[in-house]
Amino acid sequence: MNEHTQDKPVDPARTGTRSAWGVIVQIVVFGIGIALLGWAVREAMREENRAQLAKLSEATAGELLLLLTLAALSVGFNGIIFWVIINPVQRLRATDVIATNAIATFLAYLPFKLSVVSRFVIHNRRDKVPMLTIGAWILAEAVLIAAALAPLALVSLWLKEINALWWLVSLIGVFGCTIVGSAMARQLAGDVGLARLSRVGLNERITSSDAFTRVHSGFEMLGHPRATLIANAFRLIDILAFALRFYIAAQVLELPISMQDSLLLGACYFMIGAASPAGMLGTREAGIIAIAELVGISSGAIGGSESGPPPIAATVLFVTAVEAVVNLGCAGFGIAWLKARKPLDPDGADAEADLIEAGIEREPGEPEAYD
Repeated sequence: MNEHTQDKPVDPARTGTRSAWGVIVQIVVFGIGIALLGWAVREAMREENRAQLAKLSEATAGELLLLLTLAALSVGFNGIIFWVIINPVQRLRATDVIATNAIATFLAYLPFKLSVVSRFVIHNRRDKVPMLTIGAWILAEAVLIAAALAPLALVSLWLKEINALWWLVSLIGVFGCTIVGSAMARQLAGDVGLARLSRVGLNERITSSDAFTRVHSGFEMLGHPRATLIANAFRLIDILAFALRFYIAAQVLELPISMQDSLLLGACYFMIGAASPAGMLGTREAGIIAIAELVGISSGAIGGSESGPPPIAATVLFVTAVEAVVNLGCAGFGIAWLKARKPLDPDGADAEADLIEAGIEREPGEPEAYD
């Protein structure tokens, strides 16, 4: 290392300025999200949409129960995805990870990435998962999201409609990307992967450090084909659940939105929420309304009329309202669950039983956990 670049003093004033700007940006973006939500509410409450809003009182108990169930299942599905991804590296109880995900999902409405922070705090302090391992875990989750959503987006751009061919090519694309990506990650996992990384320039002092070992655990997660396939299978089921929520909400409001359109709205709703930099409140609703107008879903929902604003806003807000109620309830249940349950001993027999039940058995010589 060059002596001029060694042991540079940290300027507290500069660090504090960057932190202050970060807080300001988060607050501003969150404020924009609230403003966008207000705009969506105003669009939904326009006189032209009152007829659709009045139909909310006519929703049956079965329709409301189905919407609530689908929203709750989405929380559970995402918790299972997180649990499956971490299991090749460190054993955690499935119900604990689902409870943590419920808390994080509700906090995703708020700025300052409290959703991500909550995962770090709970899994590090309660489950003793190293901070860098948690970082690798979240990055592995992001990679698998990309492997699932990228093929869906590309196939949609190519075929421009959802039919039998769309389903066939999409499933081949999603699971093909998952298998290929897992195989590539496996080449960089374990001692063999460390040797390969050493050959491309990383020195042994770096690769043998505890910090690098924990970051490197992301390759262990992604390199487990069964875990990644299960995770993305649940991801597809979750996207379908999002689509069904839009379809059922549109049926309640008597808007002619097809299942094809609902699938597009559900996928975009998920993607916008995942990518929102300062809380997903408002950004998803405004984004979905804009996308619906852009691709013509809204005009279809009002029978081709150009006389008023699209009533798709009412559908989006209905979905959001149901989801918010469910997420609040799930977060409360998650807090109560984690308080009542002791953390799982990574070396306990009950952890091994959980893994076997999920079909994720460790292979001979595979690491059990990182300290």
